[in-house]
Amino acid sequence: MEYTSRSLSRWLAVVGALLLSSCSPNTLAAAAPQISLAQQFVVPQSHLRAIRGLRPLRWSDALADQAARFVGDCGAASAGFVAGVNMFRARGAAWQPSDAVAAWAEQAEHYDFGSGACAAGRQCAQFRQVMWRGSQEVGCAAVECPSGETVMACHYEPRGNVLGQRPF
Repeated sequence: MEYTSRSLSRWLAVVGALLLSSCSPNTLAAAAPQISLAQQFVVPQSHLRAIRGLRPLRWSDALADQAARFVGDCGAASAGFVAGVNMFRARGAAWQPSDAVAAWAEQAEHYDFGSGACAAGRQCAQFRQVMWRGSQEVGCAAVECPSGETVMACHYEPRGNVLGQRPF
């Protein structure tokens, strides 16, 4: 299945609407803040995994603590590839967990499902990690930095993106 920015945005809007539609009209306004950070990260990632027949991820407070330490310095110490970690960085404070997951999912367009590799010169490692069959747990954190950037990270266990192995 090909993911595009437009179709993914529509898909995430539908997921959000479904989550919110479970509330009565009188509690709709109060319900939005009740969606936990964990749900905002886990639900869209688990739906992406379900498309490929993969099990949903479970939230881990311990991994969320690791992710919080990882982004605690606004990601300054996290340059480069770290196995089992997805990172999102963008300018501004209006970014949501669904934006991070959408960015990772959009990398599917650079993933060659035949060879199991990223297209030459393209990035798809974060998509591969979200979809890594062996990963069962996730914990994520987000921080708004003094620089005006928003940094988010998710840590996965077991870690994925093992060289020479396919994610699913």
